[in-house]
Amino acid sequence: MKHTSGQLKKVLAYILAILLLAGGIFLAVCFIRFGIRIKPWEETGETEETAAAEETLRPEEGDGREPEEAGEWDSPAENRPAAGEIFSGKKEETGENACGEEKTQTPEAYEPPDLMLASDLHYLSPSAHDDGSAFRKMVAADDGKPSQYSEEMTDALLAEAVRARPSALILSGDLTHNGERQGHLELADKLRRVQEAGVPVLVIPGNHDIKNPMAAVYFGDEKQAAENLDSGEEFYEIYREFGYDGAISRDSASLSYVYVLDDTHWVMMLDSCQYEDKNHVGGRIREETLAWMEEQLSLAAEKEISVLPVAHHNLLSESRLYKTECTLENGGQVTELLEKYEIPLYVSGHLHAQRIKKHREEPGAEDHVYGVTEIVLGPYSIPPCQYGYLRWDEENRLAFETREADVASLAAASGGEDEILLQFDQKGTELVRQTIRDQLSKTRFAVPEGAAELMKNLYANLYVDYCAGYPIDRKSVTSTRGYGMWLRAAPDSKYVKEMEEMMEDASVSHRQWTQK
Repeated sequence: MKHTSGQLKKVLAYILAILLLAGGIFLAVCFIRFGIRIKPWEETGETEETAAAEETLRPEEGDGREPEEAGEWDSPAENRPAAGEIFSGKKEETGENACGEEKTQTPEAYEPPDLMLASDLHYLSPSAHDDGSAFRKMVAADDGKPSQYSEEMTDALLAEAVRARPSALILSGDLTHNGERQGHLELADKLRRVQEAGVPVLVIPGNHDIKNPMAAVYFGDEKQAAENLDSGEEFYEIYREFGYDGAISRDSASLSYVYVLDDTHWVMMLDSCQYEDKNHVGGRIREETLAWMEEQLSLAAEKEISVLPVAHHNLLSESRLYKTECTLENGGQVTELLEKYEIPLYVSGHLHAQRIKKHREEPGAEDHVYGVTEIVLGPYSIPPCQYGYLRWDEENRLAFETREADVASLAAASGGEDEILLQFDQKGTELVRQTIRDQLSKTRFAVPEGAAELMKNLYANLYVDYCAGYPIDRKSVTSTRGYGMWLRAAPDSKYVKEMEEMMEDASVSHRQWTQK
């Protein structure tokens, strides 16, 4: 047995030596034939050619690009394809493995687009005022916009866009305070930096942006006329790189265009403003633009592409409080066209109140019956400085939520010392309330001063919640002492009527929506 065992060990040793020799010969052949360089701790599949190409694509040292800090933003779209890239998520890449055998590489899973949307920035350049009496008078008479912080609020929005890295940042008009050329130029510079960071920016004009006779600067106790934009062509020249030059189709009659997000999703940016003869507050879609829309919607339907229309003016009658010059003059015609192609959602701004409403052919129609839904974005320029986030899911259904920009964090990171900016999440909305209270103070009520304060506080609180789209509970409001004082002191005043309208409009939240 011992002798047999020794022979067996020798045979096994010979076999092992032969296998090792064969393996060495096989590897040598691979080295000679394919030039493969394999490190003992990793297999890279890298050749001299791919290494050189990769080196070319790496950012040069000192180019100013820093990696995104971990945890800085809960991005829904990491590792997104390049801006405007059309892809299906189905294509596979092929190549050869280390020994020349063909291989198949499965790409990353397809992620539907997500969008960051804001409206009514009303950007005012710091160079347009000296914070003097004329400027403060303008702010005091406005609808709550703290224009003294316009730049900081705008910068906070754009910083969040860079951190979130959506498929696109969409701005649906009223980009500037009153159409001041300097404001347009400065805002375009800011938007350019967002695009350079890899986030496409898409813009359309609002009624404040073109041929606005109210364009002004404020120095000392004087308001002076400022240079504005005299035509749509001037708007295009300033903003052409923000959607227009990358569009697959442009309407020849307006500043409308179609932008491709990916193979199955388009954004239709609609110019609803009227500025040919003079600046108009109200909006209308031109007849030529309607024909262009039909062509684009028909093409999209043929290719099974989802289309999101975005405009400045409202599609539907959205507010009991704001009734005039908000809804498109031909809104019914536009609604009919969108519903012909079963468009689920239309996004707008202009109203200065966050609203969500579904078009119903008949009053009381059940929820499951199709009708286009409109989301009206609240005014970003009025704190809490909110914007919308919209995304498609894997089943191509839309979901929307309202978010608030973090102005305070940007102020702190910039080393600012302004206490209002550093606590803007609370003090920003307090600025709005104070403006509204001061405006109410001009009306005298036959009540003690303490009661008048209760009345003003109630109205101001309702106003802030209404603009932001928060639900307002009627019972909670009408049971307050402030409301009781309103009914006693001024039951027939316009303010009581406006509070009733706000409560009716805001009986439910207008801050989230999911496509059914």
